[in-house]
Amino acid sequence: MEFYVPGKSRVGFRHIHPLLAELVRSLPALVEPGALSDEAQQRFYPEPSHDENLRDLRSDWKAFVEPGLQEQFRSARDVVAADLKSLVQRKDTFEITIPLKHADAWLNVLNQARLALAADLGFNESALGATEPPDLSNERGMNIFRVNLYAFMQQCLIEQME
Repeated sequence: MEFYVPGKSRVGFRHIHPLLAELVRSLPALVEPGALSDEAQQRFYPEPSHDENLRDLRSDWKAFVEPGLQEQFRSARDVVAADLKSLVQRKDTFEITIPLKHADAWLNVLNQARLALAADLGFNESALGATEPPDLSNERGMNIFRVNLYAFMQQCLIEQME
């Protein structure tokens, strides 16, 4: 997979292996509210405090902050899902171009996906920061690879935005 800039207002990824294209294509479904585990939900919508004396704060958080976060996440998912319609096959690989103005939505969804996978699978920093390549013959290794793929995509977008 190669990151490229086809113009001032667009960025993209090309030479995407079919397996990687499937991992990218699955981004919106991976972060759908119904697909999120309790661990991921807690990661996305943490309680501001566990102090019983701050029940009002927790209640206000649920009533006023969480709905805004949910809307922001939904909006980002919708943008990414729409952009993924431009994922096209070019011979044996795939390519996608993204309007640069959608980069924030992509960063949001990529980060949600990484957090959800890490929370669901119990990944810690040592698992994700390992220097040796993950073992792609098992599900754990494939998911570590997936998290790292999404991190690579985030890095490309961030560097382009700077």
